[in-house]
Amino acid sequence: MTKFFKSFLIIASMLLINTNIVYASGLDSMIHKSDLDKTSTIAVSVKDADTGRTVYEYNEQKLLNPASVQKIFTMYSAFNELGSDYKFKTTAYMDKNNNLYLKLAADPTLTRASLVTLLKSVKAKSKKPVNDIILDPTIIDNKQWGIGWMWDDDTSPLLPKYSPFSVNENKIEITLVPGRNGSNPEIKNKSSYQIGFVNQLKNGNENKIELERHPWATSDLTYIKGTIKSETKISLPVSSPERYFTNELNAALAGAGINHKGALKVAPIPKNATKIAEMNSSSLDDIIGYTLKNSNNFYSEMIFKAAAAHNTKSQGTTANAVKMLEKVFSSIKPQNHIIVDACGISRNNLLTVDWITSALNQIYKSDNFDEYEVLLPKPMEGTMADRLLNISLKLRAKTGTASGISSIAGYIETKSKHKYSFAIIIQNYNTDIVDVKKFEDDLINEIYKM
Repeated sequence: MTKFFKSFLIIASMLLINTNIVYASGLDSMIHKSDLDKTSTIAVSVKDADTGRTVYEYNEQKLLNPASVQKIFTMYSAFNELGSDYKFKTTAYMDKNNNLYLKLAADPTLTRASLVTLLKSVKAKSKKPVNDIILDPTIIDNKQWGIGWMWDDDTSPLLPKYSPFSVNENKIEITLVPGRNGSNPEIKNKSSYQIGFVNQLKNGNENKIELERHPWATSDLTYIKGTIKSETKISLPVSSPERYFTNELNAALAGAGINHKGALKVAPIPKNATKIAEMNSSSLDDIIGYTLKNSNNFYSEMIFKAAAAHNTKSQGTTANAVKMLEKVFSSIKPQNHIIVDACGISRNNLLTVDWITSALNQIYKSDNFDEYEVLLPKPMEGTMADRLLNISLKLRAKTGTASGISSIAGYIETKSKHKYSFAIIIQNYNTDIVDVKKFEDDLINEIYKM
């Protein structure tokens, strides 16, 4: 290496360092001038993805709740385990006694329509009458909510229960209709899954509707109160995924023209059963792409457990899925974080922004990075639909939102053509979420200038 070239590299490095110092000072100023820094916790980490060099950090070692940013890492560990071409396979078997077995696959995309398609294939290949129908749900356990989830989220369409008995994302649609001529509002449920409602709705000048369940009393009643002005459709999680799956399966059997004279049972597939049909999902890259772009909690939990089943060659559990993730990111120190679910909604989850950017850098250096990065949302997609449109070709990021928590993390190509990983968590605020997201965007635009 010539003296001239060495001198050039030294000068270039000094210019880069000085430039970063200027913009780091800008980030400091933005944070310290914000009201959020006075009342809440702000944590920021920016690292060079190629070199690992820390570009900027603030409260980088504080353990905070990451919200849905956590999906980047739970879904990457599943993607890494299963591969981009993996498909969930719901499989039908028959035995010599004409019993029909369905091996459930923890497929988050399974619908009644796909069950009908599978059962039509069964009918086409087996002309004999069906006796018993046996469901094998052993791929994952039947724990239906995550550790630390909130009871009052039980009616949220963003948090349906997850289970090996899952179909239509374990949600039904109900219609609320205002009363006419002095009559009371109505609740209409056209689903085969019937549920009890306590109708406390009143006619009013606006749609202001609240839903609630009382799990300490009964999970089969949904209280609906508030005011209603116009007809409204609401997506409502079912309280019993197994009962809902059974109802949808019976409807699918009828749709496929299959009658069975026996019972509906639950048991593992016997060794003497013969495979006769199979329903495949879309490939995993499509499903994870949808999960990340739309921050789908249900999908993430099902995928995480299914990957654990593949990894352990046994029933998939969240605990085993977390062990799988920890192994993937075992080289990152310190290991003082806590992960208890796939979607990041539990308040028990704790990550530092330093860990997040270190994990992002590890993914960046992996062989499957290019395949995975494109699954992260860019501006104009999903939860990034109306954010940071000015740098839409330079950014891939996952957002997170929960009560009093906002986060965003991902990769950015800066004006100076550097690839940076970044993470921002803002926690314990009591202000409009729009203002918090705007502040995040301002920070990211400042990072882009580096």
